Amino acid sequence: MEKIKTNAGHGLGVAGLVLGILSLLLAFIPCVGVIAIGPGVIAIVLSIVGLVQANKGNGARGINIAALVISAFGTLIACLWLFVFVGIASLDEDQIEGMVEDVIEEVVRGTNSCNTDLQDELNKLEMQLDSIKIDETIHIQTDSMKIKIHIEKE
Repeated sequence: MEKIKTNAGHGLGVAGLVLGILSLLLAFIPCVGVIAIGPGVIAIVLSIVGLVQANKGNGARGINIAALVISAFGTLIACLWLFVFVGIASLDEDQIEGMVEDVIEEVVRGTNSCNTDLQDELNKLEMQLDSIKIDETIHIQTDSMKIKIHIEKE
């Protein structure tokens, strides 16, 4: 004779699934992902208890297994964030300053290449304007987003 399926462990499975999804979403947010460890652990516990109840009471186990997998994945990602923060916190001041200086140098190099391209184009524009035969001096000045052209009579 076939056993009748019950709702044993279903409520805990749903609660574990909701908390697991919440922990998974929180885990992907930088600097906030560590917070996902709390709901993730609670979801794992609820999912395991719901799975045990479903096994004992001949209930559906699918939602409990899904909740367990999702909450474990979210908790794992949150723990990875924790390891990253602990790794950064364990660096001494000189190592942090060195990394910051490297990042600043990289940003400056990137912006200098952009400014060089802009300056080259402005020099070409100035040469083109000089090739136009007028009796005035042309000065071109730039300030980040503004281009100022000033023409003086000689």
